[in-house]
This record gives sequence, C-alpha cells and structure tokens, in this order.
Amino acid sequence: MSATDFDVIVIGSGAAGLSTGLAAAEQGRERVLVVESETVVGGSSRLSGGVVMGSGSSFQRAAGIDDEPGDLFKEYMALNTWDVAAGPVERWAGRSGETIDWLAGHGVKFFDRLIFGGDERKPRSHCIDGGGQALINALASACRRHGVEVALGRRVEELVVEDGAVRGVVSGGEALTAAAVVVATGGFGANPELLAEYYPSAWIPDWTWYIGADGARGDALRFAAAVGAQTTGVDRGLRTLDPGLARLNEAFLPGWTVLLDGEGRRFCDETAPYGILDTLVRARGDRAFVVFDDAALRPPEDEREKYRDAYKQVWPNHAPFKPKNYTADMIDENVKRGKVHAADDIGVLAEKIGLPADRLTGEITRYNGLVAEGVDRDFGKSGKFLVPLATPPYYAVEVRPVTVNHTGYGLRIDEYARVIGQDGRVIPGLYAAGECTGGIAGVTYMGSGNSLASACGFGRIAGEEAGRRAEEAARA
Repeated sequence: MSATDFDVIVIGSGAAGLSTGLAAAEQGRERVLVVESETVVGGSSRLSGGVVMGSGSSFQRAAGIDDEPGDLFKEYMALNTWDVAAGPVERWAGRSGETIDWLAGHGVKFFDRLIFGGDERKPRSHCIDGGGQALINALASACRRHGVEVALGRRVEELVVEDGAVRGVVSGGEALTAAAVVVATGGFGANPELLAEYYPSAWIPDWTWYIGADGARGDALRFAAAVGAQTTGVDRGLRTLDPGLARLNEAFLPGWTVLLDGEGRRFCDETAPYGILDTLVRARGDRAFVVFDDAALRPPEDEREKYRDAYKQVWPNHAPFKPKNYTADMIDENVKRGKVHAADDIGVLAEKIGLPADRLTGEITRYNGLVAEGVDRDFGKSGKFLVPLATPPYYAVEVRPVTVNHTGYGLRIDEYARVIGQDGRVIPGLYAAGECTGGIAGVTYMGSGNSLASACGFGRIAGEEAGRRAEEAARA
C-alpha cells in the first residue's frame, strides 16, 4: 500500500470514537485522526447518565461480586431471545469487565458501589463520577496524551474507496487517506426521516423526540449505501414512555403510579427497568395509560415520606430521582390543556379516556386490594411502593414509547468490528463501533450502561483491529 495521510481515521468523537482512537494509538499507531462533525467533542455520550455495564471488573471483585463475563453473555442472549449477532456480542461481553478497568486506567473515575442496570442477577453497572461528560473528558485527555488528533466541525461527506477497499474519507471537500477507517458516528435519533423509516414503532409526528446530540443524523447509513455494506436491526433501540406534556426525559415511572394497557388492564410492576417497560408496551400496541390520584401530587403531611421515596433506582452518581412530568404544577396545567384527564370518580375517568367504566373501576379496586394486603401478588411490585388510589380527583394520561434514547439499526459487523458487505465478505479497511452498528441491540435493552458498554467495548475492539491493519500496511 502506498503512503497514507494517517494510519487510522475515526469518524465521530463520542465514547465509541474516542475509545477507538485511543486503542489504535495504544497499538503503536502514531497517526490517528478523529474527525467530528460538530464543534464539541463527545457526541451523545457526553449527555448520557454515565453508566457502563461490565462483568468481571476489578470493581466487582473488590465488592465481592462473583460475576463472570460469560454470565453477561448468557443473560444478554436470553433476554434478546438469541436474536442478535452472537459472535460480536460474545467477544464484547467477554471483555466488558476488562474494558471497565481499561477506562479506569485512563482516568475515568467510577464509584465503588455498583447498581443493577436492569433485571440482571448481579449488579454489573458501573457509575461514573461526573456522568457522561466526565467519561468524555477522560477519554479525550487520554487521546491527547497518546497523540491522537481531533478535528472538530469536519463532517465526512463520503468514504474513499479504491479497488474494493476503504482508503480514507472526504471531509470539507478534502480527501484524507488512511490504512483503516472506523465509523463511530452514533445513531440517527436526530433525523426524523430515518426514524420514520428504520424505527417506525418510535415515530409519531409532533410527539417523538430524541434525548441525544444533534449530530446523530445517521451518516453511517449513507456510507453503507455508498460502499455496499450490510445493515441490520430495523425497529431496534430504546424508547421510554412519554406523556407528551413537555420534552422532559423521565425514564422511570414513580412507584405510586398504576400503568394500564390500551384496554385498561394492568400488566406489570410499574417500577420495572425502562428496557423491560419498552418491550412490554411494544407487545401491547405501544399505547398505555398512567393513572394516579391527588394524594400522589399533594400528599398529606403524615404520608409525605411514603410518596417522596417513589423510585427503586438509586444511583451513586445521580441525585435522587424525582417526578418531572408527574408533579402537581405540571398535571394541573395539562388538565386545563386537556392533555391530562381528571375526575372525582374512577368510572367517569374511564369514560374520559375511552375505556369501559366497569373495567377501569375493577382494575383499580383490585389494585387497592393488593395494596391493603401489602403484597402485589399480580406483578410483584415492592410493598414500599404500594399506595392506594383513594383520594380524588383521579388522573389519567396516555403515554407512548416515543422518547428515543438509542437507535439499534446500522452497519453489520463481525466480532472484530469489521463491516460486512452485501456479498457476505468483510469490506477491507472499514470498521464500525457504537450506536451506528446493527445486530448488537436486541428486542430488549438490557439496562442502564448497555449503550456506553457497547460503545467503549466495540470502540476498543475496532481500534485494536484497525491499528493492526495499519501496522500490516506499513510493513507491506
């Protein structure tokens, strides 16, 4: 191969892109360029909660948690009914704890206490002190120390392809060549047209919104079409429930709510992890109702503590979770706007939301009976969150899973993060990592830390493999 401008070019500076650049530099590659379309480093990763999932880390061992990487792989595959790319997932999971320690070694500060990110058997989600921005700051600093160059405000228009291999990128009309190119452009949550086409279950015009960065436009899909890459993962990702009152990211429901399907039937523990709720609501037509009473909004003084502690999730890097949409001011305002329904009688409330009065009355009566017993024999919600719906007025608001957190459609990769072409062969010189890949996210988002774990883990893999290709090219 003739001389190139760079050894490795990485497109995107989120957790995946920076992990890729750093890993390539650790392979001894001295000419590594990270190209970022926006004017700030970090992509959507910098806006995240800063939780990274991993099995077998030194933090788990120090806490006395015996959790093998193989356990993560088995649970991930089972949760997703094996409908993901097992090869790449197994390699990622097998190195997930090692990736946590690698991040820590590069200055990412994790809390000692681990959390349950979803419904896993053992806590394996690691919380970063300072959240997603702190992760990006540490990775960016490590990249600088290792000589990785970062170019901001340089969106890539196309890939350079010669003799069937990817040889570089074109950015700002300038061709930059490299032995290997890694696509780490993130998802497409900021692109309404792509959401409607590739994540249709999340798309409702004037309701759907995205919590990530504006740069998540789906550039990887444009590259895929141009070079004949396979894409996979239609309608995969993570959606959280939204009442359509204001654009407030509220991943968890308060424990005092009752969640009903479109037919007016309760179907789950309302404090379930958001990935589980996403799957459950999808199975019920992607429409549900949140029901609660006035005591939840304006609790009596002697019951205030019972309502204040409304969340199962307690993160060491996050202030105690509090309601955002489900507050007295927000609900009162939206009752006036007609977006929230209120009534002094459950039967009347049912009629307002288009449900049979006897059905909703029956569901709430049954729920209140479980509350009185102190045991949710139907769905297992913890007793500490069981409070009766007994103080009128009663409220109901329709919710849809339309807050887009993560998109799972993208480039198909193998266990070495190499992009696979339409002919089933890897495309020489092209790699991908993070949210721009497909086949990694399954039908159920495993839990808090899933996305950043994938970004950092596959970023390391892509950087190492791209670095090796560059080394081989230098020898040729």
